[in-house]
Amino acid sequence: MSDDRLCKIALNAIPYMHPVIFQKLTDACGSACAVFKTSAEDLARINDVPESLADKIRACDPVKLAESEISYADKIGAYIITMGEEGYPKPLSSVFAPPPVLSINGQWRKEDSISIAVVGTRIPTTYGKIMTEKMSTSLVESGFTVISGLARGVDGVAHRAAIKAGGRTMAVLGCGLNIYYPPEHRKLQRAIPEHGAVISQFSFTTGPGKTLFPIRNRVISGLSLGTLVIEAPVKSGALITAYSALNDNRDVFALPGPVNSKKSEGTNKLIKKGHAKLVQSVDDIIEELPEYILGLTKPRQASLNLKKEARLTENEKTVIKHIDSNEKHIDQVAVNSGLPLNTVSAILLSLEIKGLVKQVAGKMFLRH
Repeated sequence: MSDDRLCKIALNAIPYMHPVIFQKLTDACGSACAVFKTSAEDLARINDVPESLADKIRACDPVKLAESEISYADKIGAYIITMGEEGYPKPLSSVFAPPPVLSINGQWRKEDSISIAVVGTRIPTTYGKIMTEKMSTSLVESGFTVISGLARGVDGVAHRAAIKAGGRTMAVLGCGLNIYYPPEHRKLQRAIPEHGAVISQFSFTTGPGKTLFPIRNRVISGLSLGTLVIEAPVKSGALITAYSALNDNRDVFALPGPVNSKKSEGTNKLIKKGHAKLVQSVDDIIEELPEYILGLTKPRQASLNLKKEARLTENEKTVIKHIDSNEKHIDQVAVNSGLPLNTVSAILLSLEIKGLVKQVAGKMFLRH
């Protein structure tokens, strides 16, 4: 392992290190290793670098600190990646103040760049919970990875819905990977790496803090093609994520809510000011994205459908075998399958709920 990589990992792990400060330090000194060889006085002369941080850098043993971080990663089966290395999430490379170092438990795949962030209030209404589950499920079924922040409320619902739908999800933490926060999401945090990854830009031992969550939110929006805000009051971390997306020229979508609901005041304001597109379904998101994105989602949709079909009952398999991309009337499906009409009707409803077939006008059906 190169000295430069160790120095980057160590510099990033210094308490209160911010990506902007990291960049200023390495630009001024020439490299991460050079930062540790610079005097505290000279470090403090660099714009926005406080004396307290300069003292922490000078007091640090970079090799020892980096090896400690790597040891923490090994213990939980995670890995550390620095910006510029193969495998660093490409979407983050073009955002303001990208994290110089990431710890990842699970796996970030190239196809996870085709993703949408789903964020919202920590105390959603019943409407918010239902719509978060519906939208997250539809996103997965449309071939997208769902990204969120593992917080209480909307975030947790989004992650669980993505996993339940058989898709991939990424959780970006506002603390180190060694920390379970909120504590009630411990089981969920442990489950996500099997279906995607848990990601943090902070040292493994960094506890949650109010100043860290806005930094985390930039990563959530930065990893995504766009950000969907489900429910958000006027003062909400979800709105920070939305405006971070706008600052990085990413799309923002918002689910409208009742005009008298404080939980939807922020989302409605985003729509009213023209900062977000009003969405009622995933189709409203898809039509805003570049056309080539649809081509990239097709293989994932097909793979997900194959998994669903493998779990169908024998009668469901019989019915779906007689449905393709051409519209077929329910009567024709019944004749072709050899099953009673009332049985076929119930099966088609089940297949529609599972997202495998679609009903159009006149009791006509086709493959989704």
